[in-house]
Amino acid sequence: MRLCNGRTHSGGICRQPALPYQTRCYIHAGRPPGTPQHPNTRAAAVEGRRRWLAKMRLAKAQGLIEKIPGGRKLGVRGRVRSPAPREARLERAAEKAIEMALKVLPVPLDKPPEEMTDAELFAGNFRESLLFNRAVLRQPIDLSDPNPEMLKTKREVALATQTAAVRIKVAE
Repeated sequence: MRLCNGRTHSGGICRQPALPYQTRCYIHAGRPPGTPQHPNTRAAAVEGRRRWLAKMRLAKAQGLIEKIPGGRKLGVRGRVRSPAPREARLERAAEKAIEMALKVLPVPLDKPPEEMTDAELFAGNFRESLLFNRAVLRQPIDLSDPNPEMLKTKREVALATQTAAVRIKVAE
């Protein structure tokens, strides 16, 4: 016979038998799925969430936080990343390298970006990211006193470049 082992109000361990197909007794198993909460409990939870959200909005407005924690996870809405951790990390590195390239290197535009087609914008951004990758990879490394951050950056950029090259070959 399996026992509950939940905590009692006095701090001891509950020795009631567990319910069939569960690990806890009828007291500690909690509310069954589909059973509505008591109206007062639900109202308190909603009010607590409202107060917390008001505090987070105020902190964001003051610049104390960049983003309100929580919300949807990546992939639920918006950009879907690869399920493999290594590939997702490489995709993030490639996106970061492109963002850095756009910040560091000025993009010469013949016409305003609003008038450019998606293909023109992509081609310009892709060229800038390749130039940035080249500049990062050409930076010398002092082996007597290696900078671990520079080594890490060069490794990420090299892997991102290789990943982009493979995708281009596959697309061809």
